[in-house]
Amino acid sequence: MDHIFVVQQRLIPDLIEKMQRRFNVLSMIQHEQPIGRRTLAERLNQTERVLRSDVDSLKSEHLIEIHPKGMTITVEGEEVLSVLARHMEIYNDLSALGSEITKLTGISRIIVVKGDADESPETQVHLGVEAGRCLQSLLSPNTTVTVTGGSSTASMASHLASVPFDVTFTPARGGLGEDMIHQANFIVAKMAEYTGGRYEALYVPDQVSEQTYQNLIQEPAIHSVLDQIKSADIVVHGIGNANKMANRRKTDAAVKKLLHEKAAVGEAFGYYFDKKGNIVYKVRTIGLQREDVMTKKHIIAVAGGASKATAIAAYLKIAPEQTVLITDEAVAKQLLKAFAFDNNIN
Repeated sequence: MDHIFVVQQRLIPDLIEKMQRRFNVLSMIQHEQPIGRRTLAERLNQTERVLRSDVDSLKSEHLIEIHPKGMTITVEGEEVLSVLARHMEIYNDLSALGSEITKLTGISRIIVVKGDADESPETQVHLGVEAGRCLQSLLSPNTTVTVTGGSSTASMASHLASVPFDVTFTPARGGLGEDMIHQANFIVAKMAEYTGGRYEALYVPDQVSEQTYQNLIQEPAIHSVLDQIKSADIVVHGIGNANKMANRRKTDAAVKKLLHEKAAVGEAFGYYFDKKGNIVYKVRTIGLQREDVMTKKHIIAVAGGASKATAIAAYLKIAPEQTVLITDEAVAKQLLKAFAFDNNIN
């Protein structure tokens, strides 16, 4: 993206959305000219009140002309459309949007589904479909997959299909005391059910004291599962909002205060990080550690919803390059803004 474009975006947060709307108005006028305001509003599914503001702006910039028979585009308007076409194509085309952000972030791939998971259950389902499809393509004989808990990873299981070979699913960490269907133990059991594979369970709390941690990892049954987690071929994980994850863990007030003071925005694998991707706090968890993740051949991160955009953007600054992110349109558009700006000021 052009440097001045991303600087303007930071100064005017709704710049892209406003540009998108006016681009659509200008495009429709070009295709349907001459066209009246009421017809234009109907074609764009906008109210005449909202459209009036955009039309007045386009007219004041000499991009359109208004005649008794309707509106027409000017030569200057044609030139503006031509210049903006590529930017708007990337912004509207989900595949192109994912490819553009992939280049900016440096991770392996970003897959974008339509909508906002915060607002639409259908979008949450689509996240699961795409994540399931991605995981299915990576499964091979004797593969071990380790999975964290959460609603995003839980949405994947029912979209997996049976495979004619052995696969093993393990929970990446202990339980958070959350709803059963969002716990890693339950999710890996469902994944095994749908693929015809096998699974291991890890019946320990997610967060423990150092002494308890040292005692538990010596237990043969737990030690065996931890070995499988560490040697897993594929990691599937979510990315959480720092405050929400702290609440889910029933974190004490002193730690919550610390997270606030350190401006933590996101969490993954028990690590809390700020907007720049700096790790500001680590929870002693039983299971997968960040250093284990870095060495995995395949990593699938699943997270969506505009409320997670800041957390996801921060995590991508420290994500291993072999990461594939499955996210939604609402997050992707925020990522495009954030990383385009970062890449142009560095």
